[in-house]
Amino acid sequence: MIPEQPTPADRTDVGTTPIEAAPPPVPPAGGARGSARTLVSGTSWSAASQFVPLVINLGMTPYIIRGLGDARYGIFLLITTITMLLSQFDGGIGQAAMRFFTIYAGRDDRTATTRLLFSVSAVIAAFGVFITTAVVLFSERILQFFHLAPEYVPEARFLLVTLTAVVAVLLLRNLYNAVVSARNRFQVLSAAIIAGHVVYALGLWATIENGWGLYGVAGTMILQQVVGTLISVPVGVRFLTQQGLGFVTRAEAGEFFAYAWRIQIGGIAAILASQKDQLVAARIISAQQSGPFGQGTNFANQLRLVPLNALAPIQALVGAEVGAVGATGARPKIERLQRVWVVLVTGWCAVGVPSTYWGVKAWLPPGYAIAGDIASILLAGHFFGLVCIVDRTWALSLGHASIAMRQSVVSLLANVVASVALWFPFGLLGVVAGTAIGTMAGTLFMSWDVSRVVEVRIRWFLRQVPLWQAAAAAGLTLVLELLVAPWAPHGPLGLLTCGLLAGPGFVLLVMTTLGVRGAKDALALVRRR
Repeated sequence: MIPEQPTPADRTDVGTTPIEAAPPPVPPAGGARGSARTLVSGTSWSAASQFVPLVINLGMTPYIIRGLGDARYGIFLLITTITMLLSQFDGGIGQAAMRFFTIYAGRDDRTATTRLLFSVSAVIAAFGVFITTAVVLFSERILQFFHLAPEYVPEARFLLVTLTAVVAVLLLRNLYNAVVSARNRFQVLSAAIIAGHVVYALGLWATIENGWGLYGVAGTMILQQVVGTLISVPVGVRFLTQQGLGFVTRAEAGEFFAYAWRIQIGGIAAILASQKDQLVAARIISAQQSGPFGQGTNFANQLRLVPLNALAPIQALVGAEVGAVGATGARPKIERLQRVWVVLVTGWCAVGVPSTYWGVKAWLPPGYAIAGDIASILLAGHFFGLVCIVDRTWALSLGHASIAMRQSVVSLLANVVASVALWFPFGLLGVVAGTAIGTMAGTLFMSWDVSRVVEVRIRWFLRQVPLWQAAAAAGLTLVLELLVAPWAPHGPLGLLTCGLLAGPGFVLLVMTTLGVRGAKDALALVRRR
């Protein structure tokens, strides 16, 4: 799938720069309950947009593999990875724009929002034309690099060019999505994503039943993005004004791009690190045979994206608090937010690793069994990338954009070094383990970096990790998986069974950390929305 908001890459922040003056201090909205309400409400809508597509993908993946065949499915995953990588070469503009849209939304400055969107849209449009033209000219060489068999080149080339053009349009649409997100209209983005995935499911069903191959996949992707655009863009336009039509000043543009280039480097490093395993596998064993590695990587990324649905609400909450009362005044609320985040992410990954290992093996055909090993290793590494999110967002909100850049670069370098070292004894699984080690190294470096450069710091996130509760939850899940594995069904039902077995361990961790009252308060907040 082509990424929507939120994307897998490092995200942006809000803060006070020469582009916008700081708003006068006002009392923050609500206390701890207000923070939780914002987070849970936004996360609930975002989670809906993640879980519905997740159910569709999990249910249809075995059918798609059989319908397209192993070779075409592997090519499909590879081309999706390539286009995701290309989408990061936008100069950091799309993600940097979110920084300012959020602060503008906090003071309802529609003129500034429109002026910035108009300016960056022109640059994004030029970039889209450039990358599409480049792919048209070099598509065959790109495919040959991954040892694509000649009989698959025509339809693979068509899919690659089509998805590149779709990504170019999607980068523009994501600017409007960022405006919508900054206004806390998460339900609109959720509706767009869900509707798009319904089209995706129907399109792939028609493609397989009619034997359209990768041509049908390309057409499906076009229709999916058209539907999403028709839902989200009109809502974003409502928060714009004709008075803002025009370009930002040269000084404003200089400040914006000085920030954006740092996001660009971090984004490229992050996407290379997350997609490296699929690319390496395709290069070594050919695109047609890389399906299990791509599927394992994608499954781990899908599990990572589930908690990342809270990123936009976290971003909005941190930005609003810092903009309203300053860093010192916002710190207590953000620390409470971080505690809830760390507990939930720890539980998700602690029970997710054993559940993923057994579930993926039960879900996919026997030839894809190694995808379970890959997904579980990567999910263990993703824990480190997730647990630091609030702390990193806090640092970015205070203007330290280079922190995310340095974290991504260190993570990529450690990834490469560890992958090379582990390749010799363990082969491609060693390369996968290197990715997990790189993520951990990047997070540890970021933790040190924050303590070095951020003046107003929140509590260290690793101190809030419930270690013994996580061990108990993982152990309980592992025992349940081992007991049920011999009798677990195959296909989507097998994956569902293994996933449900993770529930008791997750509940155990939540109840022993947040407590019954904390869990009830969170559920009450969801119901009231």
